[in-house]
Amino acid sequence: MKLLVQSDDYGITEAQARGAIQAITEGIVRNTGLFSNMPWAPRCVEWIRPYLDQIAFGLDLNMSTGPALLSRQEIPSLVQENGQFLTSSMNRALDTDENDHDHVVYEEAYREFEAQILRFIELVGRKPDYLHGHAYGTKTTSRVSRDLAAKYGLPYSMAIGEDPRMTSGGMGWYQFPPTLENQLKSDLTDFILKDQNGYLGKEYGMLITHCGYVEACLFGLSSFTLYRAKDLEGVTDEKVKQWVKDNQVELITYKDLEGWY
Repeated sequence: MKLLVQSDDYGITEAQARGAIQAITEGIVRNTGLFSNMPWAPRCVEWIRPYLDQIAFGLDLNMSTGPALLSRQEIPSLVQENGQFLTSSMNRALDTDENDHDHVVYEEAYREFEAQILRFIELVGRKPDYLHGHAYGTKTTSRVSRDLAAKYGLPYSMAIGEDPRMTSGGMGWYQFPPTLENQLKSDLTDFILKDQNGYLGKEYGMLITHCGYVEACLFGLSSFTLYRAKDLEGVTDEKVKQWVKDNQVELITYKDLEGWY
C-alpha cells in the first residue's frame, strides 16, 4: 500500500523545524508544510532546502498562530491589536449560533491566505506542493482554501483525505485533554504497529503527525508541545521503519497524487 506520512507546522518554531527535518532524514515523514508567516521562516526554508527533492513541501494556511502577514486594517476580524492572529480559543469564542459558528469573513481570509502563498513562493522560489489548514478552521476557511488550491493548481489536503481512494485515519494516539501527562502517554509507535487506522490491505493511506523538538517558545504558541517530541520518536522508531518494510509500504508524497485534484 501507499502511505502519505505528513508532519504539520514546519517552522512554528525553529526547534520544531529542526525536529521535523530529523523526521524526514531519519524517519518516515515525506510531507511537511511551512508556516510562512513566522519571522524565522526564511531560516527554516534554508534548512530544509537540501531535502526538497525527497519530499512534498507544502504550506500550512494559518490564522491562529503568530503574526499575520497583512495589517489589522486589512483583516480586522482575524487579528489582535498587536498584529498577532486571534488564537484558536479566541476565534471559537466568536463563533456563535448567530453566525452559524463561523465568524470568518471570506474576503479577509482569502487575502491573508493568498499572502501566505505568495510569501512561500518568495522564500522557496516555487509554489507549495500542497495546501493544508492549521488548527482553527470553519466552513469559510475551508472554502477559501479550496478556492486558492484551485486558483494555483494545488492539492488541498482535506480534499485528498476525503477522496474515496484514500484511507484517511484519525489521530487516535493522542491523549486528550493535552495536559503534559497525557501528551507523554501518546504512543504513535504502538498505534502504527497495531495498524489502528486500518491502512494495511488498502491502496492508499494518510497519516498526519506533528513532529518536532520542543523549546520554550513553543509553549506560548501551541497546546501541542510534548506531542511533537513523541511523534518524532514514533516516526523514527526502528520498529516502525521495519513495519514499513515488512508490509511493503511505499512512502509517497502529494506529488505522487497528480490527477487527484
